[in-house]
Amino acid sequence: MLMTPTRRPPETPLPAPRVPASAFEGLFVRALKAEGRLAQELEALGYRMKQPEMDYPVQLWQRAVALARQEVYPELSEEEAYRQLGRRFITGFAETLIGRMAAVALPMIGPVRALERVPRYLAMMGRPDIEVTLTPAGDRGRRLYLTDRYNRPDLMAGGLERMLELASVQPRITVEERSAEGYRLLVRW
Repeated sequence: MLMTPTRRPPETPLPAPRVPASAFEGLFVRALKAEGRLAQELEALGYRMKQPEMDYPVQLWQRAVALARQEVYPELSEEEAYRQLGRRFITGFAETLIGRMAAVALPMIGPVRALERVPRYLAMMGRPDIEVTLTPAGDRGRRLYLTDRYNRPDLMAGGLERMLELASVQPRITVEERSAEGYRLLVRW
């Protein structure tokens, strides 16, 4: 009897992640205090600051962050602009109800435990899909590999810098590798 190979059904792609309104609030309402042209352009994209939805497609987040990069930091290189937006995002997110819960513990837990909690923090920001691999890089450093296809590595680097400052250290973060599937950051303090 001749056996034919079994065909597996094609894998259904996972739906694109959604970003909670608290992330938008952190960056656009609390940190950037968007008004005027930026507020109008955000509304044209689909984000209404005064009437937020529960969450938004990650693609809208990408477009909104790119818009903020152009409007707020036109004089900076792309990498530096996204890094500054990441820093401001964490500052603003720490002022939201959800962000305050995470930020209050940072000075007490220190940099290593803060970095170990990055997957939990990302889940709070609507991104449980990002896998984080953390490896030691000496006593005062870690390498993080993140499977993030949607955020710029520089945005994440700036966010992590600000998070570690809230954990009472002075970090230096280098983007070591960039790919379509993710990026690797070297974090030292």
